[in-house]
Amino acid sequence: MKKVLFGLLTIFIAGCGSGRITTTTGTKPTETIVFGKLNIESDNQLENKKILLHFNERLWGKFAVWPDEEGYFYMKLPLGNNHIALLEYRDGIGFYKNIPENYVSIDLTESNSVYYIGDISFDWTPKEEDRRRQNGATGAVIEASQEGNKVPVVVSNNQKTINYFVQKFPENKKEILTELIKIEK
Repeated sequence: MKKVLFGLLTIFIAGCGSGRITTTTGTKPTETIVFGKLNIESDNQLENKKILLHFNERLWGKFAVWPDEEGYFYMKLPLGNNHIALLEYRDGIGFYKNIPENYVSIDLTESNSVYYIGDISFDWTPKEEDRRRQNGATGAVIEASQEGNKVPVVVSNNQKTINYFVQKFPENKKEILTELIKIEK
């Protein structure tokens, strides 16, 4: 039992990095770089450094990213269809909002390009019902398996975000493609 708990703890700690890239080089042929800006419209003041955005899965954080102080994110994702799976606001215990699969998604096809996927603004005020109700690893698995609800979201194109990325990564030689993430109706 101790080995299992130690293994789960190791995986959890390994998944707790920022998820943000530090360079645009070194991508595998099966992955690409995406960037954008995340904003959560809320009745409460939310700090960007406490927000975690998960793509494709809700449990392990394999494709999760902490936006920087201004809300910008830049990360690697696999080629193919990717979707926002979970919004997290970690203020201690934490708030979690499961997003239905393919509600907010994008199809990535070019590994030698960088994708600007948009300025993504969710309308979500974390409430008590968004806290985890189950404890431990079993509770996390149970809650991660729930489908979730469509949260109001708007995606816009903002040259300021592209300029931010260009300034942040002046060494980037890859073409920047604007392919906004899509919202399922």
